[in-house]
Amino acid sequence: MEGPPTCAGCRRVTLSRQHRCAVMGRGDKHQKKDVEAALKRAEAAGLKVTHDRNRHRWGWLICCPCSGRQEVSCTPKSAGGEAKRIDGFINKHRGCA
Repeated sequence: MEGPPTCAGCRRVTLSRQHRCAVMGRGDKHQKKDVEAALKRAEAAGLKVTHDRNRHRWGWLICCPCSGRQEVSCTPKSAGGEAKRIDGFINKHRGCA
C-alpha cells in the first residue's frame, strides 16, 4: 500500500493540487542581490533551495538530513537582514550532512 502523495520538490504531503513547489531552476533568482548571494551559499553548503511562487514567500531553504526549514521572504524589509538569516540557517545546519 502506498502512502499519501508527496511533492517531489519539498517532500511535503500534498492532498490538494494547489501546492506549487519547485526546485530552484535557472530563472528562479531572488530579486535582491544580497539574498541571491546567500541562497547560492546555501546551495554550495548542500542545502536544498526551493522556489515556492507564493506572494510574500519566495521559497524555502531545506536541510534534507534533519528536515529543518527556513522561509525566504519575497519582499524582505531588509535584504541584508534576510541574507543574515539565511547565513545563520546555513551555519546551524552545516554539520547535518
